[in-house]
Parts: sequence; C-alpha cells; structure tokens
Amino acid sequence: MQFTSGYILLLAKQPQAVRVLASLLGHSSYSVAIASTEEQAIAQTERHPPFLIILAGNHNHWSQTLLHDLRIHARSHSITLVALTDFHAPSWIHQEENPGFDGFLVNPISSDVLSSLVQSAQTRQICCPAG
Repeated sequence: MQFTSGYILLLAKQPQAVRVLASLLGHSSYSVAIASTEEQAIAQTERHPPFLIILAGNHNHWSQTLLHDLRIHARSHSITLVALTDFHAPSWIHQEENPGFDGFLVNPISSDVLSSLVQSAQTRQICCPAG
C-alpha cells in the first residue's frame, strides 16, 4: 500500500471495533490503514511511518514489545501515539505508569476532537521533525 502524503494507522485486534473511527477519518484528506495484529502494525510503521497511530482497546492488552517498538518509531519520526478505550471501560493510568502514549481518548470520540487530534499530529510532524 503506497501513501502519497501522511497517513493514520489504526491498530485494533478486532478491526470492526474501529469501523466508525475509520469512517470519520475517511472524510479527512489523509489515508487510513488498519492493522489487526501487532506484527502488521510494526511492519507498516517500518515501511512507511504514519504521522498518527491510534491503538484501540485496553492498553493492557498490548504487548510491552509492541509499545516499546512503536515508541522508538514515534520518537524517530515525530509520530503521535494515542490509546483509545471504550466509554464503558476507560482505563486511566497514572502518568508515571504511562507506557509511552502521547495521550488517551475515550470512544465514542466526536468528529471535532478527532479533527483536532489529526491536525495536531500532522502539525507536530511537520513543525517538530525528529532527529
């Protein structure tokens, strides 16, 4: 899959869980890729780094290796890394326990909040390049 400009990577073990989110993002001018496994997410990020990665679901269900690898890529490519949890099971953690996310969101997310997140992540990558 080739991307002509920045894109957004959604990581969800159950891709149908991000169907609405992908639909909202589809109305933006950015491409959206969905990975359903940790291996797919890492491979996609290594091939073509996105400007925003959203991990859907409880952050405790993601491996420490995945989070570590994504954080390394995020630092080296100015990628914004956020976790998205469901409203009925938000998982708040203390800042000192944060495994490296730039932020946490609760689903359902409004289109205004999502638009602001996308714009902020894109601006961060353009204005604050890593390295």
